[in-house]
Amino acid sequence: MIEQFLNRADARRVSLSQHELERRWKALRERMAAKRIDYLVVQSQNRGVGGYFRWFSDLPGGNYPNTAVFPLEGEMTIISHGPASPAPPANPPNWALRGGKEKLNTPAFPNVWWEDAWDAEKAVEVMMRRKPKTVGFVGLGNMSAALYENIKKGLPKVNMVNATDLVDEIRMVKSEEELALHREAAYMHEMSYEIALSAIEPGRTIEEIILDIRIAQMEAGSEEQQVAIAFGQPGEPHHPGQMSWGNTVIRRKLRKGDIVNLLVESSMAGGYWYDMRRFFSIGPVPAAYQEAWKIVREARAIMAENCKPGLLPGVAVKASDKFLTGRGCPAENRVCGHGQGLDLVERPVFLKDEICKLEAGMIVCLHPTAKTKRAAVCLSDTYVVTGSGAVPLYKNLFDRDEIAVVG
Repeated sequence: MIEQFLNRADARRVSLSQHELERRWKALRERMAAKRIDYLVVQSQNRGVGGYFRWFSDLPGGNYPNTAVFPLEGEMTIISHGPASPAPPANPPNWALRGGKEKLNTPAFPNVWWEDAWDAEKAVEVMMRRKPKTVGFVGLGNMSAALYENIKKGLPKVNMVNATDLVDEIRMVKSEEELALHREAAYMHEMSYEIALSAIEPGRTIEEIILDIRIAQMEAGSEEQQVAIAFGQPGEPHHPGQMSWGNTVIRRKLRKGDIVNLLVESSMAGGYWYDMRRFFSIGPVPAAYQEAWKIVREARAIMAENCKPGLLPGVAVKASDKFLTGRGCPAENRVCGHGQGLDLVERPVFLKDEICKLEAGMIVCLHPTAKTKRAAVCLSDTYVVTGSGAVPLYKNLFDRDEIAVVG
């Protein structure tokens, strides 16, 4: 056992402590027992969105679906893409298994329809060993219809429930170990801001700036890099955000007088995220943007003040909307805040429909927008909920949210 732990620690850049994982599993099983749930099933279909699976297993998603079958008692089973029996399962490697001594592989491809049931059939085989009465699905939005429908088909007399809320109750409140990993992501975003200050200048393309930021993040250990830039002259339609992926290329180079809207949402080693949006001006900052920046900074502070334990997120949204409309700006028409963790966007979401009350230790990203007649500015940072409201996860970065003059 000790040798296995040492090998795992040597092989990984970041490995969650066994104590942290066992904290989660213990809390899960207490809730499963209370609701008489025999198994939980969770799936990741790609690297970018699959935080539930990783939260259970400390395994990142991949190019093919990965499924975890988590029992009320005993060890978790991991079902991944790999060689079919009788060949021994190859994925994930043995050193990577955390609380799952059994791994099963199928050579199924998501785009081959006649293979759709293969992973589900393996999951059903595992669960039938204990004749379950109730199975809970976790993160249905991240799960393929093929897995869901074929598990239901394979267990026709078993009660099926959506158990996502049961997991959210635990996942939304971060441990000290998780907070430390979020801070590592914050440090990386501080570095990204420094790069942007020197990279944004007339004559350069958006692709060049994004590449500067992404390369530095990867060298620092980032797992996922999402960078978007929108830009243009004041009073003119801005070129839409250019993401870090895709084949849409904006050829127009930056010019003197451009306003640059930079959004960096990346995860550090370990898979935890930070969210940063900043504005830059190539030349003096126009008065209209300074005005909108002052308004949105105050709106964000109002949201943070109203992120207290026991309050619904909608309270913060309502308070911010009241301030924004009082300053001649429209109320929010999009999500202006959300939880964060192993997914960029987690619960709670800052909408009136969210029924989850805030708790101390939740990580939330706040990003209101101030739209005046002549400008629109959004600021984004990641916070942690405390007894007195939400406080910046990393104050050094929070204090550097002015519209910086560059170029």
